[in-house]
Amino acid sequence: MFERFTDEARFVVIAANEEARTLHDGRIGAQHLVVGAARAPGGIAAPVLAGLGLDAPSLRAALASDGDAAALASLGIDLDEVRRRVEAAFGEGALDRERSGRCRRGRRGDAVPFTPEAKQALELALREAVRLGHRHIGAEHVLLGAVRVREPALEAALRRRGRTPDEVRAAVLAAMREPGAAAS
Repeated sequence: MFERFTDEARFVVIAANEEARTLHDGRIGAQHLVVGAARAPGGIAAPVLAGLGLDAPSLRAALASDGDAAALASLGIDLDEVRRRVEAAFGEGALDRERSGRCRRGRRGDAVPFTPEAKQALELALREAVRLGHRHIGAEHVLLGAVRVREPALEAALRRRGRTPDEVRAAVLAAMREPGAAAS
């Protein structure tokens, strides 16, 4: 399947890996693929996302401000207090060690694994390309696949930006129908 990926689609996957690392996530999810698509040079994926107010910085911010802290606070759990206690017991920065770039096995530079949803998004990208009669898989196909999967983090980030996966999908498909878009 990856042999059908354009350079732009490969860029999306590499950028998704970088985004997962930057956001300190242990796995690449569909949400990271969408941020990668927002960073993609050329093509239609990034301009469509930007037109929806979903450029890479805004998506990154929406993903970083997830509702986990609020949900825990509603249960009476104060994350700042948890951090303080952990650092008092285990030393300053104890919770940040995995964020230093080390993987669980202690090696640097290991590829970040894909979540099942991200794998499904990449499979759906192939299906989107086939359905549209394209012989390649571009960033736009990866984006279409990513917004088709049920990924709560992605859906929440889009909601925070006032968008839905269906809106993103419709905008991408509309842009692909524009003259000259098939060549992207």
